[in-house]
Amino acid sequence: MSGDEEGAERSRSRERAVPLTTVRWLLAPRWQRRTRRLRVAHGPTLSYEVAWCLVALADDVANLPYVRRRTHPVPSVPPGVMVDVWAQLDLAEQRRRRAWLERHSRTPLHLLGVPEELIELAGLHVIEWALPPDMPSLSLVVQQRPWPRRTD
Repeated sequence: MSGDEEGAERSRSRERAVPLTTVRWLLAPRWQRRTRRLRVAHGPTLSYEVAWCLVALADDVANLPYVRRRTHPVPSVPPGVMVDVWAQLDLAEQRRRRAWLERHSRTPLHLLGVPEELIELAGLHVIEWALPPDMPSLSLVVQQRPWPRRTD
């Protein structure tokens, strides 16, 4: 086989679409690692299933139909983001969250970058961190959004 034929064969193989199930299978170890990190950072209020769905949505918004099929809605709880109460947290959890916020300046969910509207569309119920009373709003619920750019 000559060099030209070999190059043409490689370009044809790149043009073939990889099935979505294959892509998800290949990405599974990375998603599992990110899911475990998110659960460790966020704490016990985030289940593995919800964390996995959030990681999938953060990776690509096109995963929304897949995430919707995986979620199991709770009839008495509406989907969306709820905030826990800072005063009800034990002292150790308050210290852990303060240390995280001082180091990263945002909550783990805010760092993930999944908008609240997308979480609600996916049918997920997520509990976001309540912030200490002396910290500015930087959570997922009250995101500091950039000003719209002028297109004059």
